[in-house]
Amino acid sequence: MAKPESDNLKADLMSALKFQQAGKLLEAEKICRQILRQNPDYLHALLLLGVIARQLGDCDASIILIKQVIAKEPDSPVSHMHLGLAYQTLNKFPEAIEMYEHALELKPDYVDVHNNLGIVLMGLGRYSEAMSHYQKALLINPDNVEAHSNLLFVLSYHVQGSAEEALLAHKGWDAAHSGAGKAFALARPVESNVDKRDSTRRLRIGYVSPDLRQHAVSHFFEPVLDAHNRSEVEVFCYAEVKRPDAVTQRLQGKVDHWRSTVGMSDEDAARLIYKDQIDVLIDLAGHTAGNRLKVFTYKPAPIQATYLGYCATTGLEAMDYWISDEVLHPEDTVELATEARYRLPRCWLCYRPNENAPAVELVEVDRALTFGSLNNWSKLTPEVMALWSEILLSVPKSRLLLKTRVLSDEKVRARCIAQFESYGVSSERLTLLSNSEDYLSTYHEIDIALDTFPRTGGATTADALWMGVPVLTLSGERMIERQGVSMLTAVGLEELIANTKDEYVEKAVVLAKDAERRKQLRGSLREQMAASPLCDARGLAQALEEAYRDMWRQYISRVGVSHDEV
Repeated sequence: MAKPESDNLKADLMSALKFQQAGKLLEAEKICRQILRQNPDYLHALLLLGVIARQLGDCDASIILIKQVIAKEPDSPVSHMHLGLAYQTLNKFPEAIEMYEHALELKPDYVDVHNNLGIVLMGLGRYSEAMSHYQKALLINPDNVEAHSNLLFVLSYHVQGSAEEALLAHKGWDAAHSGAGKAFALARPVESNVDKRDSTRRLRIGYVSPDLRQHAVSHFFEPVLDAHNRSEVEVFCYAEVKRPDAVTQRLQGKVDHWRSTVGMSDEDAARLIYKDQIDVLIDLAGHTAGNRLKVFTYKPAPIQATYLGYCATTGLEAMDYWISDEVLHPEDTVELATEARYRLPRCWLCYRPNENAPAVELVEVDRALTFGSLNNWSKLTPEVMALWSEILLSVPKSRLLLKTRVLSDEKVRARCIAQFESYGVSSERLTLLSNSEDYLSTYHEIDIALDTFPRTGGATTADALWMGVPVLTLSGERMIERQGVSMLTAVGLEELIANTKDEYVEKAVVLAKDAERRKQLRGSLREQMAASPLCDARGLAQALEEAYRDMWRQYISRVGVSHDEV
């Protein structure tokens, strides 16, 4: 049993907590160690030290420390939750699930655990179970923004339900969480604050994101920052980055103004944006982790748009535009949105190759053909595995290489093998790898990359093409199903786009048999891609700047922009 807390111990612990919550982990760790030197049985400090160890990247130490707490307080749901987080960070998902489930046995209404368990289950492709836990979290606490956004993420990224259901669900988020913002909307009125004659002045553009760090969004966003014409736009970044890294530091040097929103309330962040007199405010996160969508509900800028970081409508009444392109959203798209769709006249993103990417390696045409995918495990549904198995069975002696972080877990590997064997593909035809630093070099071993569906690849598709590997994609009806279509169209590789599952299998088999075509692609793809719109940063930046200017002109001329498509 833990000793009663003295006032001094409580004060020291609170000091450590404040440092930890502010991201000053080393200061928090120092205080915890000081407490434990004098009071080694003070479990609150021991648990916090374990949490800090995980946040500092030492999950093994975190597990040891938290297990010490649980040994003395076995009925602590908080300790089991944090142990689950440590296992989750190490990709030990069965162990994480076990800890979360035990925490729920101790405290069935533990909202954070329901949310965390949903994240793990989603990562394992168990969408229905994940959604169930998000829904339970919201039943317990309807104001939980994170669980609500996570639920929408599953619905959208994995196409769970109809387009009408997706729109209604996203509108539900706005109805549940936008009340305060709508009550104190900050948007500048046209009549008093805008000179209507000033349609050509330099625009103040604000980008809001939690992912201005080592993240896929920054991978595609940084080229835009570099290519922006600063005589046209003055760039502000509002960074919800709790753990800045080298990418964060690099991005800071590429903008006119950098604002950290960490620790700010939604209203305070909105007032900061309003004070900066932003003309066009861009959300780069949607309903992904760490988003600040509630800031947009205050309407701190006269024009607000969502772009790049999410694959569906935000559902926000306060969001004016959803920036897309003509391939992602053709005129007959089934996708519904609260925003007006603004289609760019070119591919909606730009790829910047890793400067340390290895050279393309030409391969022997007579080697055993290898299909491959380096996509996130959550995309590899039973339907995907079934279709890939059909391809493998149609191409004798071919192999399939999969590489993703969860395959470091033996139980996940065993389930993967069992799934393919149930479709008639033996384990000998599978190469299962976990993530490592030689990610790009893995493409040397792959002859044809198979895109996932309905959630198609993003950075993985572009990386494969840069490494000379053709990517076969299956086109669908919604944005998340058409990312590969947009990129392949931009590179001029429409031949690799299939419109039906039968065509997907047929194209894979035909290309597998055409060694000369694969050799030609291997040797020319990088050059072809480098000269394409997919690698044209200035072209994309210019298209965005023209879009912002068009939005601005419509605004100041008081043209009623309906929520029809632009």
